[in-house]
Amino acid sequence: MQQLFANHGKKGDILKASLMLFAEKGYDAVSVRDIAKAAGVSEAALYKHYKGKSEMALYIFTEILHDYTERLRYIDNNIEGAIAKLCRIVEITYDLYREYPAEIRFALLSQYSFWGEVEEDCKPHFIIRKILEEGMAAGEIPHQQVYLWITVYTGVMLQPLAQYPYFQDVLPEFAALKAKVAFMVKKLFTGEEKIHGK
Repeated sequence: MQQLFANHGKKGDILKASLMLFAEKGYDAVSVRDIAKAAGVSEAALYKHYKGKSEMALYIFTEILHDYTERLRYIDNNIEGAIAKLCRIVEITYDLYREYPAEIRFALLSQYSFWGEVEEDCKPHFIIRKILEEGMAAGEIPHQQVYLWITVYTGVMLQPLAQYPYFQDVLPEFAALKAKVAFMVKKLFTGEEKIHGK
């Protein structure tokens, strides 16, 4: 994610400005004028690169999702065991939020707006589905409808991140939050009360 828009020149400046505004204010509250001002360009110059804010937002969302999905593929290919993979996905998701809060916040807030416009191979839930199906087939994860598992798992993982900016004063410190969510995911699939002696 570090290289996101790095080689885009002026277009990259526009994308970065729009990303920051979308993450801070929400997509609907941001105008093309706001983006142009934040990027230091005229609206006319912005329209030379993009048709409007929806095209910019979709491009940003797709790039973030593509990067995230590639990370999940790496986990799927390099870690043994479904539950270990699912816990590692929690860890990298929280690490990405810590390092790239605007990008992850934007993706969380935008997922329902742009989900239908993203190519199938960019969607991380297909990798999560594969991991869950393999875990159920191996007897590691209790049998359940796979899409129910996906919604429960992603809810446990993502809702604390989506709400973190609003409740960080009452939630645990971020590293502890990440550990607690990973614990909850493991408990969700195993029912274990204690993990690693805790």
